[in-house]
Amino acid sequence: MYYDSERGARGDGDAGLPWNPFKALVAPRPIGWISSLTPAGVVNLAPFSFFQAVADRPDVVMFSTEVVQPAGDVGGLKDSHANAAATGEFVCNLVSYDLREAMNATSLELARDESEAEHAGLELVPSRRVAPPRVAGVPAALECVVVDALPVPHRGGTHRFHLVFGEVVGVYIDDRFVRDGRVDTAAMRLVGRLGYDEYSVLDRTFRMARPGS
Repeated sequence: MYYDSERGARGDGDAGLPWNPFKALVAPRPIGWISSLTPAGVVNLAPFSFFQAVADRPDVVMFSTEVVQPAGDVGGLKDSHANAAATGEFVCNLVSYDLREAMNATSLELARDESEAEHAGLELVPSRRVAPPRVAGVPAALECVVVDALPVPHRGGTHRFHLVFGEVVGVYIDDRFVRDGRVDTAAMRLVGRLGYDEYSVLDRTFRMARPGS
């Protein structure tokens, strides 16, 4: 079979499948559970599956967030984007299988002056290098300083999604998952996003040496 992505995006006829397969194929995607602070100090916490590491030394991550309409008082920016832009900082919490339900609960849209962490009954822990806290119990968290934010381009112009880039200035790792100086990623049982309403959990890894190494 063949899926016509352009027709599916336009919604103007049979694209080949009733649901877009894109997210089910670019998968699993890591989840960036982003904690940020409003200028008034309210903690915002939201999961983003358009999240990825993009560079190292220095380490840089990005999350992609939708700009919504009507614009409202912050130009239509989602809270995580608006807070990161205003304060210059955010924390990317990594989601373990044990925290999957809590992560999902924080995807609920709340008013800007309400905390998703409080709504989900989550405890927060101070970060070391940035003001936004991390979620207690996460296997790891990346403390980030914003270095850029820009719209995603496409052939029709500017996409409704924007990218927020953060330089990692510190990394919290639960001591249980550090063995002989290496992080045991599989032991963390990190949750990944698939398509539709499906998720995965990483619980097995394997090694391969690069040619010439």
